Amino acid sequence: MLNQELLKRFICIRETRSFTKAAEKLYVSRQALIAQITMVEKELGFPIFERTNRGVVMTAAGKIYIENSYRIMQTYNDMVRQCVETANGVQSIRIGSLPNLPGTSLPKICNEYHRIYPNVKLHLLDYPLESYFELFKVHAFDVMTENMMNYYHNLEDLCFLPLKRIAPHIGVIEGSPLARKRKFKFHDLRGKSILIYKRGIGKAEDIIRNYIEKNEPSIRLIDITSYESSLTTRSILENALVFLYTARSYPGLKSIPTDWDFKIDLGIGYRRNPTPEVSRLLELIEKMNKETDLMD
Repeated sequence: MLNQELLKRFICIRETRSFTKAAEKLYVSRQALIAQITMVEKELGFPIFERTNRGVVMTAAGKIYIENSYRIMQTYNDMVRQCVETANGVQSIRIGSLPNLPGTSLPKICNEYHRIYPNVKLHLLDYPLESYFELFKVHAFDVMTENMMNYYHNLEDLCFLPLKRIAPHIGVIEGSPLARKRKFKFHDLRGKSILIYKRGIGKAEDIIRNYIEKNEPSIRLIDITSYESSLTTRSILENALVFLYTARSYPGLKSIPTDWDFKIDLGIGYRRNPTPEVSRLLELIEKMNKETDLMD
């Protein structure tokens, strides 16, 4: 039952909130699309979609099914690719990336590694944050993006190659009076709202939360669970600033450093006793980081 074409249809319905619009995008008849969904729901024993006054929306059970089906399909395709590469003697490294928080140094690292080791394939695989560490645990990928060092985890096999300690940044809507600031002090943010990871995701964020809640109660913290592409829009709609990791910002936001006595540790994650290919990648990263600041 599970296949990429079916998942594509589910996602299209979810995005358009309409069987008719989804059918048009997919170049299939509306009747055929509805019949297929009805058949799948009957086999599964629960509804995936329901009609509401807001259009066709996914049920709670449907969300669980789609999200996990996507991950299973992704893992399955990666497993098949690995088997094909192994059978053909191809060496490869799988780098687990975050679609909403891509690594700033990964392109430089990958380009240089490919130049030196052209026969080793590098695969950048996007995984959602909520399942990132669990997927690393089951060997879905070999190396973590550099943003992960700040996150909580309970993996005994995980090691980190530190790259940099950075000052927290604040994202400000371009054109805002605050965008003229060179650095933010806490008193600059009094009475403002900040979009920041909810408690329990990032170590630095939790420390900063504790300080603000105790010493700067007029600063309002708004929980987020991921850095989605819609973050700039949300910042505008809620008249809120955004807690950021680097000077590289989202489109429409200007990233301004803080003078706070807090730092965020960034580093590449890897498994203890790495493969020779991963070891060479780590050696290259260390060398590049000494010669030039990879995070700039």
